[in-house]
Amino acid sequence: MRPLRRFADAMLLAFALARLAALGSLVALGSGAVVTAAPAMAATAGVQDGATASVTPSSTTPGGNVTFAIACASTTVASATFFGTTLGLPQHIPMNKGALSGDFTITVTIPAGTQPGAYHPDMDCSDGSSATATLRVTAFPSPGGAATGDGTTSTQTNSGLSAGGLALIGLGAVLGGVALRRRGPARRP
Repeated sequence: MRPLRRFADAMLLAFALARLAALGSLVALGSGAVVTAAPAMAATAGVQDGATASVTPSSTTPGGNVTFAIACASTTVASATFFGTTLGLPQHIPMNKGALSGDFTITVTIPAGTQPGAYHPDMDCSDGSSATATLRVTAFPSPGGAATGDGTTSTQTNSGLSAGGLALIGLGAVLGGVALRRRGPARRP
């Protein structure tokens, strides 16, 4: 009876951790982030005129680097342009060809004077399709405590790492419960 009780306790713990992981993922998704296998790849996407645009990471502070990407409606498109005026960047920035046909990317540094808020820069493809992506610029954390590595010195906020970590913890707990169940009772000679 004791192994059955241990298994039940392990399954209850696994279920609780899985629920916490799911809740963390839902919170991250509710903020506009898409949680993927690599939490640092959190992005927001916009679809318009048959093109799809994204920005990675979806939130940064002034001075941070972000990558904008667009998948044009046509795979035979020759070029794409990023319009950076709303972020304090040049009006027309040519985008680099991506790994797939019709995909283009550009990595930019957000100017130091950019005010906190949501920005929606446009990206246009030479086939006439276009899309926007939403970038949230946040203020630097307020100074106060010593920079002890607790995240106050980070220039990137809300990167989705906590949601990804919770998802991995929940997955580990579920797999641990399954492994305990398959192990079976110990045999005595």
